[in-house]
Amino acid sequence: IQRRTGGNGSTDDNNNNNNEAILILGCGNSKLGEQFLIHSFIGPILQLDISSKVIQLMTQRYHNYLSSDEESTVVKRMEFMVDDASTGLTSLEPSSVGGGVIDKGLVDVLHCSAGPMMQRDDNDNTTVANDDDANAEEDDMIQRIMSSVHNVLQPSRPFVFFSRSEPKWMLRRVLGHDGYHDLMSDAGSQQRRRSKKMMWRDVEVVKLVDYDLLLYKFVKAEEVQDDVEEDQGEMTYAINRRSYLKRLKGGTKKNKR
Repeated sequence: IQRRTGGNGSTDDNNNNNNEAILILGCGNSKLGEQFLIHSFIGPILQLDISSKVIQLMTQRYHNYLSSDEESTVVKRMEFMVDDASTGLTSLEPSSVGGGVIDKGLVDVLHCSAGPMMQRDDNDNTTVANDDDANAEEDDMIQRIMSSVHNVLQPSRPFVFFSRSEPKWMLRRVLGHDGYHDLMSDAGSQQRRRSKKMMWRDVEVVKLVDYDLLLYKFVKAEEVQDDVEEDQGEMTYAINRRSYLKRLKGGTKKNKR
């Protein structure tokens, strides 16, 4: 992870932006980052939360993973940061996260708290599910989180989050109505209009059958220069079903003949 530069142009640490660090949004007191390191991931794991108290407690819990020697050449396996994903992740440089971004529940909580969504009828007219449109604030916050994550990710790197909400609702909320319409257009291979930049590609929803949970994955599209008219390819969409518990237990038993 490459941190924001100071006034003298130097960065907060010596890591460049070509590493494979993973950013965890809204880490709370979760052990997810520790599990990555236990299962042989080298790091660093950057864990972020809006609560300074949470970050303080997590720093104390995982002090063994933190390097206290500023001159040490050992890779910091964990870093903690107070920041708000809905306001731009301003502590990080653009395109500085080289491994991926994981959200274990922030987007899902906002989605569920927003309630019914705005929908479009068969004539593509917008209908509001409730009169006061109380979910507009949450919708806007989710859109800002998606934009913030896109900004700090390197191209071709994934953003992953989990939810039990079905794609027809969740994808509308995270992509917006226009983005969802483009994704679900009749021709799945239809190319995006050149006048409209594509933020994400290879949108995938995986059904984790053992957990009754959906994994949403968005891969950041390759960057295209503003002054170059170039085809950005296709935004693909797929729904898959996988069983992860059986894999962790060594696979399914072979059928007896």
